Amino acid sequence: MDGAHTHGHGPTGLGELVAIGAGVALTAMVLARVLTYLLIVLAVAGGVLVIGLIGYVVAACRRYQQATALDAAQHLWPVVPEDPPRVVLADPVPLRQVITELQARLLSAHTGLPVADSSQHQHLHFHGLSPEQAAAIIAQLQARQQTTGWQNGGSQ
Repeated sequence: MDGAHTHGHGPTGLGELVAIGAGVALTAMVLARVLTYLLIVLAVAGGVLVIGLIGYVVAACRRYQQATALDAAQHLWPVVPEDPPRVVLADPVPLRQVITELQARLLSAHTGLPVADSSQHQHLHFHGLSPEQAAAIIAQLQARQQTTGWQNGGSQ
């Protein structure tokens, strides 16, 4: 042999493996502690941010309420009068009586007019009328229908 020799380039011993393992374990422990502290700092910062946002919203609402109260006190907005109270009839029956009398006048005024098609259905409302008034209106309608509509083929 001429004295030339080669050495291996990989981990040659147990010492190197232990050193690499210890380095990885140390790095993992440092990262775990750093990440734990980083998460705690981020959570505290987020809480402070939320509390600050709530305080800002409350302060803005109070400023708005104070400005609105000040505007109302200075009458910067036009004063709108309230609607007048509505007149309500305590007893609607007199109004119905007047309507019934008007309807009777209309029926008597229509006596000279040509009769419309009597085969159509009539729907009448007699709210608030006495039975005598309703009977008089129905009798008048029936008398008119009998002389013109029913004899000429109209329906009853």
